[in-house]
Amino acid sequence: MSEKNMNNVDQIRDLIFGSQIKDFEEKFNHLNHTLKMVEEKLAKMFNESHAKLQKETERSLEVLEKKIDHLSSITQKERNKLKELIDTTDESLQDQLNHQKDEFESKLKIVKENMSDENRKMEENLTTMKADIQATLEAGLDKLSDAKLSRDAMAQMLLDVAMKIQGTDVGSVLAEGSKTEE
Repeated sequence: MSEKNMNNVDQIRDLIFGSQIKDFEEKFNHLNHTLKMVEEKLAKMFNESHAKLQKETERSLEVLEKKIDHLSSITQKERNKLKELIDTTDESLQDQLNHQKDEFESKLKIVKENMSDENRKMEENLTTMKADIQATLEAGLDKLSDAKLSRDAMAQMLLDVAMKIQGTDVGSVLAEGSKTEE
């Protein structure tokens, strides 16, 4: 179609639909403008919400990091306290064991010394008793060689030897015997 014909068609259309098209165009322009404003408001709200959420997230992360650092610090302090307690307890137990060992060794030394003294005394007593028995036996043998040995003398001599082995003398045994007869 030619331009003239197009113009004519436009004119006819304007005559038939002219006022309605203008109303529609105004409404579309108004809707388009409103839509752009809503879109801008939504974009602005979205950006603000996004920024606010990002700030809150960062703040929350900072708080969490502080809490984690605090908990880590507390945990480290507790570990150090426990380590110190274990070390102190270990040292205390070691000191107690050393003290008990020293005490045991000193008591053992005293017991050994006492036993050594007792052994020495027993050996001295045995040597003395041997010498006394030998002297008594020699005295008895000397008497035997001078005269015939009577049964009473032999019994007396053996009794003396037995008493010396026990560490008593004949006089004390006779005294006890007389007490029992009374």
